[in-house]
Amino acid sequence: MTAMRSKSCLVVAMSMLVLYPAVAPSRAFAQENEPTATPQATSDSAPETTPDEATPRRKRARPTVEAGKASPDEPDANRFGGPAKDNHRLQTGLAITPGTGYRLIAPYKENQACGDRSGQPEKRVCSSFVPFYTEFQLSFGVSSRLDFLMDLRFGIQTDPTQAGRRQFVFAPGLRFWLDQEVATKFYSTLQFAYDYMNFVDANYAKSDYGVRNVNGFMYDPIRNVGFFIQVGETIGFYRWFRIDIDLGLGVQVRFP
Repeated sequence: MTAMRSKSCLVVAMSMLVLYPAVAPSRAFAQENEPTATPQATSDSAPETTPDEATPRRKRARPTVEAGKASPDEPDANRFGGPAKDNHRLQTGLAITPGTGYRLIAPYKENQACGDRSGQPEKRVCSSFVPFYTEFQLSFGVSSRLDFLMDLRFGIQTDPTQAGRRQFVFAPGLRFWLDQEVATKFYSTLQFAYDYMNFVDANYAKSDYGVRNVNGFMYDPIRNVGFFIQVGETIGFYRWFRIDIDLGLGVQVRFP
């Protein structure tokens, strides 16, 4: 019995000696090829951050603007020029307008010379040209849609109604702007017209009175300059009944 046990133990021991050399190399090979964490894998899972990115970025300091001065990106509103304004409120304007036109006169009495171009003084209704003139205008924008204005007209040519005399007209009034927020603005005026002419003939009054309306449009390329074209109608009724239609082109300079 004892001999049989000894034989069994010997057989088991010899089996272990045979199996261990076969298993050990496989286990060592498996341990050598087992995947391990590499620095590259670690960097993929957690991206590196530079010192500049790790710290919060500071906001760029904006240039400060002193009171009463425009920023570097915006033009100075108090300087001559700059973008066109929506209206002419609180601006003083000086304009010059040369022009001429056409005139109809109906004297209140017969056989009165009225400067007809046909040279027939006895005609009941006379027609002639409006003498070439230069008109100077002073205006002030009292609101966004309303200007106060005063026109002074000086005749360059002698008036056909009186040889050797030149026209002088004083016409204060109001100008109404029909458009806003655009560079090209339409306008209309309502004015009182005082026309002075020193007639040699005692049958004529030296002064004439009437009303005047001007319709036109102005283009402002910048805030201080405007170019305009206008058509005016003047009705006089004191010396005689007169209708003048004139066309003028002009330029305006405004301050501030």
